[in-house]
Amino acid sequence: MTEPAVLPSPGPADPPDASAAESQVRFALPDAGTAVIEFIFAAVILLIPVVYLMLALSQLQAAGYATTSAAVSASRIAARDANPSQQRAEDVAAMHFADFGLRDVPITITYSCSGPCGRAGSLVTADVETRVPLPGIPLIFGSENSPHITMRASHSDVVATTGNG
Repeated sequence: MTEPAVLPSPGPADPPDASAAESQVRFALPDAGTAVIEFIFAAVILLIPVVYLMLALSQLQAAGYATTSAAVSASRIAARDANPSQQRAEDVAAMHFADFGLRDVPITITYSCSGPCGRAGSLVTADVETRVPLPGIPLIFGSENSPHITMRASHSDVVATTGNG
């Protein structure tokens, strides 16, 4: 024959008048501390893309400002010089890009004129184009095929005088 099962008597850790709330707390102890882990996991998953987005947008904003200021300077150089030096315009554009923290980005400057380029009253337009690489992405595919954003700006200026002066 089998003997009947004997239930343990309540001990000092388990008094007979323990409420249901206390027993629920006792059963919830194995899950204690998971909220911190969930918070850290969620913070990392959400924080990393937000930080990257802020870095990318700030670099694009800097490139936009640099491209615009380079176009303004290039058109002023062309409006004040009958034979504008392409190298001088590229040096000034590189200075603008360096001021905004962008170095070694390709810069293309082209000019167009409404009428003869060196004659007073004609309009000189400088178009500046650059390719801004996205931050943090390695150049696995080479500098020509790397992910980038193309920024363009143009500015027009009136030629005030003929010749140098």
